[in-house]
Amino acid sequence: MSNWRKFRRLPREEKAALLAAFLLLPVVRAGLAALGLRRVESLMGRGARARRQPEPGEAMFLARRTARLVAVAAHYAGGACLARSVVLCLLLERRGIPARLRIGVRKQGAEFQAHAWVEAAGITWNEAPDIESRYAAFDRDFALARGDHR
Repeated sequence: MSNWRKFRRLPREEKAALLAAFLLLPVVRAGLAALGLRRVESLMGRGARARRQPEPGEAMFLARRTARLVAVAAHYAGGACLARSVVLCLLLERRGIPARLRIGVRKQGAEFQAHAWVEAAGITWNEAPDIESRYAAFDRDFALARGDHR
């Protein structure tokens, strides 16, 4: 089945989330390069108000689908792990699902490496569940809708 047919079969809300991810990824990527993470969070947080809180079962379904849609958009639009994770956090918050941006670091030989991923409801959504065993992670509540950036 062609990508266009797959897109047309998506429910309206998922089409909107996929299009938002396609549009947001390059904007977030450029914003991170020019302004840094704190400023991007602040600027994007202004539009992240959720209409309602989903029920727990619905939240799990929405988080899984949103993570998949962001992954599809990133496949075509590109974006490093930090940009993908920021976009996923934003879209989850817009759907009423509190998200946590996690950033981890490690040293592999002489090379310093960093990686970003998203947790919501205690589950890692855009990375393998064992990611914390490979990176020393620190918490960063994305908290777009609440405006309590750290």
